[in-house]
Amino acid sequence: MNSLSSVNKPHACHLCDISFNKKYNLKRHLESVHAEQLSSASEESSGMAYNTSSEHYESPYKRCRVVESHDHVNEESSEEEDSESEKEEEDDKESANEEEEGPSSDLEDNPIYQDWLEEANEATEDMWKTKFEKCINEGMSEDQAGEGAHVKTLWAVKRNFFARFKDFLSSYLHLKDDDTYQDITWDLEDKMEKGMDINTALNRVIPKHQSKFAGLFIQEEECDNEEESEDDEEQ
Repeated sequence: MNSLSSVNKPHACHLCDISFNKKYNLKRHLESVHAEQLSSASEESSGMAYNTSSEHYESPYKRCRVVESHDHVNEESSEEEDSESEKEEEDDKESANEEEEGPSSDLEDNPIYQDWLEEANEATEDMWKTKFEKCINEGMSEDQAGEGAHVKTLWAVKRNFFARFKDFLSSYLHLKDDDTYQDITWDLEDKMEKGMDINTALNRVIPKHQSKFAGLFIQEEECDNEEESEDDEEQ
C-alpha cells in the first residue's frame, strides 16, 4: 500500500488490507464481509451474544427477565391446572359419596339383611306400641299413628340392626384367616356352585367338619368335671 493510498483512504480494515476513505464505508464492509469474525471475537471476549446490528442485540439481563417471566407464567398455569384437578377430584369424591349413601336394591334383596331387620323390628316392638298409642291419644288415625310410631322408633331399629351387623363382622374378622373356617366355607361354596341350596349344603358340610371342633368340647367337659368335683368336696 503506497502513501498516497493511505492518505486518500485513512480508514483501514484491521482484518484485511482494504482501506476506505470514509468511516461509513469501513463499517459497511465489516458488517457485510467480516460479520462472522466480529461476532466470534465478541462472544469470546465478553460472553455476550453479539450482532453487528444493534436492534438484534439482547442483553443477558433481558434474557434472564424473559426466562423468569416464562417460569412465572408456567407456574401460574401449573397452579391453575392443579386447582382445576383438585376441584375435579373433590367433585368425583362427592359424587362417589352420594352414590354410596343412596339405597341399594341388593341390600333389600339379601335375606340376611332382611332377617336382621325383622329381628330389630321385633326387639323394638314394645317401643313402637308405646309410640303408637301415644299418637292415637293425640287424635291421629291408625294409619297416621302407625307412620308416626315408625318415624319415632326408626333410630332404635337402626341401632339394633347395626349392632347385629357389628357382631357378625367381629366374628367374621376373627374367623376369616382360620384354617377350619376356610375349609368349611370352601366346601360350602363348592356345593352351592354345583346347584345345591344353602340349607342343604350346610346340613351336609357341618357334620362333615364337626370332628375338627372336638378339642373345644373336651376343654369344656374338663371344666365341668372340675366344677362338679369342687361341689362334691364342699358337700
